[in-house]
Amino acid sequence: MQSSARYLLDSDVLITAKNLHYNPNFCTNFWTWVGQGFQHGTVFSIDKVRDELLNGKTDDPLYEWASHFDQGGFFLNSLPSVAKWQQLANWAVSRVPAFQAAAQDKFLDVKSADAWLIAFAAHHPGYVIVTNEQSAPESRKAIKLPDAASAVGVVTMSLFDVLSRHAFGDFSFKT
Repeated sequence: MQSSARYLLDSDVLITAKNLHYNPNFCTNFWTWVGQGFQHGTVFSIDKVRDELLNGKTDDPLYEWASHFDQGGFFLNSLPSVAKWQQLANWAVSRVPAFQAAAQDKFLDVKSADAWLIAFAAHHPGYVIVTNEQSAPESRKAIKLPDAASAVGVVTMSLFDVLSRHAFGDFSFKT
């Protein structure tokens, strides 16, 4: 199945992959799949995700991966999406019923990747955000990435859904 979608990986997808199923110490094929997806022009992330990954311990394999993986553009520049970030911020602070202030502060922290991922995808149509987060539209305590993305017309999906579309059993990339 040919797909024209491009995917943006959330930092939590990469962190959870490293911590649970696809630790680079014993499952290098997943990380090769990410590289192959990038080489096919299908799998990316953004600079804010890289920053979150580099905020960890320097001996962490994900820190090592993120500091050396930027194969000429895997971590895309989110700054040109600032107008969409502002649109998303306006939604987050004006939604009824209102989110709690702590939820707004966390989501709108300029160092946090979630809002920037959404803004990037809204600014560059055709990107789908890959996240582990589940929608919780009634939540007031947390702004969930799928709900915020939906508010500005951005699609999200799980890593397993992406893998089922774009990975063979040995983790080689499937177009």
